[in-house]
Amino acid sequence: MKKITLLFSLFCIALAQAQVPSSAAPTPPVRNAADVISIYGSAYSNIAGVNTNPFWGQSTVVTEIQVASDNMLQYANFNYQGTDWAGNAQNISTMEYLHVDVWTNNQSPNVFAISTGPEIAHPISSVAGSWQSLDFPLAGFTGNLSNVIQFKFDGGTGGTIYLDNLYFWKAPVAAGTDATLSDLRVDGTTVSGFASNIISYTKGIPFGTPTTPQITLATTTDPGATTVITQASGVPGSATVVVTSQNTLVTKTYTVSFVYTGPTSAAPTPPNRNASDVISLFSNAYTNTTIETWSAVWDDSDVTDMQVAGDDVKKISFGNFIGVEFVNNRIDASTFTNFHMDFWTDNADLIGKVFNSKFSQWGGGAGEVSALELNINTGTTPAIVTGAWVSIDVPFSSWSNNLTRNDLAQFLITSNLGVVYVDNIYIYKGIPLATNDFVKSSLRMYPNPANEVLNISSESTIDTITVYNTLGQIVSKQSASANEATINVSSLSKGVYILTAQVGNELIRKQFIKE
Repeated sequence: MKKITLLFSLFCIALAQAQVPSSAAPTPPVRNAADVISIYGSAYSNIAGVNTNPFWGQSTVVTEIQVASDNMLQYANFNYQGTDWAGNAQNISTMEYLHVDVWTNNQSPNVFAISTGPEIAHPISSVAGSWQSLDFPLAGFTGNLSNVIQFKFDGGTGGTIYLDNLYFWKAPVAAGTDATLSDLRVDGTTVSGFASNIISYTKGIPFGTPTTPQITLATTTDPGATTVITQASGVPGSATVVVTSQNTLVTKTYTVSFVYTGPTSAAPTPPNRNASDVISLFSNAYTNTTIETWSAVWDDSDVTDMQVAGDDVKKISFGNFIGVEFVNNRIDASTFTNFHMDFWTDNADLIGKVFNSKFSQWGGGAGEVSALELNINTGTTPAIVTGAWVSIDVPFSSWSNNLTRNDLAQFLITSNLGVVYVDNIYIYKGIPLATNDFVKSSLRMYPNPANEVLNISSESTIDTITVYNTLGQIVSKQSASANEATINVSSLSKGVYILTAQVGNELIRKQFIKE
């Protein structure tokens, strides 16, 4: 159940002498039908399809009772309880308040109006042993007010509470003066978080989207009101809807600002490698192996192909995990030593966030017999960061569990980051190929053999320097961003090593001896 929004805390003080209400809840005022959406109560016409006692595993016993000829809900043995109308979801975006009448003597319940979106707390105080009429403004809520489907009450400790008059309402508007919208859509979809009384919105657009979003619908609350739509000329940019009331005396302007989301630059380009030294799941740099699906029927996430700065990337909208399958084209990675993947997220809240990878080993059979796992978080190397490409380039020896990998059939990514962009997913062995013999001759390296330090210089800027052992394993890597650099090799064992230097678009390779 996707819940969450409009949290209200109802705190009360125990009052032992008052056990049940002796009077009916206060009678709500007379309202126009258009100004109220009633879920439960006797004052207004309630919507259809309301279930006041859905079973969610609660201990609460729900009974409708009468006090002073007024019907109300009694929650006995209360721990938590729901009211459901999912089959008749309500658009409350034009409403202004949620009303609840509550009577309690020894409980401190919370009430939620459930749709989608973040949970927002609104603590209030109630008085034990008497009816409290509570009206909660809806203006501050960021959930999906156009699709409210449930109430949930929780926080009970086994006592009893009484409820009545559960409804949403708004103040009446003088005839002809309404200049609000009841719906606002961009490219056919209602703007996230839309409510009539909220006039400014920001909509993220993936970088590289070839077209500018368009406002496709702006429905006035009053059919007699008029609208003038001005579309955005590009991204970033803003579209506006000016609403004029029927009597022409009131205007209101709704604004939707479009901003780019996601990476604006491509992931780092992988180095050249022998075809036999790399198995690529996804990269423009290599020939990719055959993948049957990038989002298996058993996963709960969505994968979209897109381009960033001319480079193909995959956008993953995570539920919990994606499953990539190549069951009919299994991978024997037993001789491959390293794994690489680039990922990017704009999630600013990284507390508790993970980005975990798993290869499923089937051992020649019809299902998983073991798995290799790699966990990435804010405390690992590399670590998750916001707004930058993170390159995972690690040996398989750093993965956990059984490292057998001669019959890989699936690759999984588990994450709670929301939207993540990925590129250059491959496994490899050996050392990258050099790309230009002319530039290579301009790279100087001394002394060779080396004991303590190795000095590197070039006529052009050296970006990065990587040192490999003869097994193709990275033993040292550093950024230079200068024409000269010094590498400390004192900790290396004696033997032959390969140094690669990224100089502009060229990858230069040289050999040296550690003595």
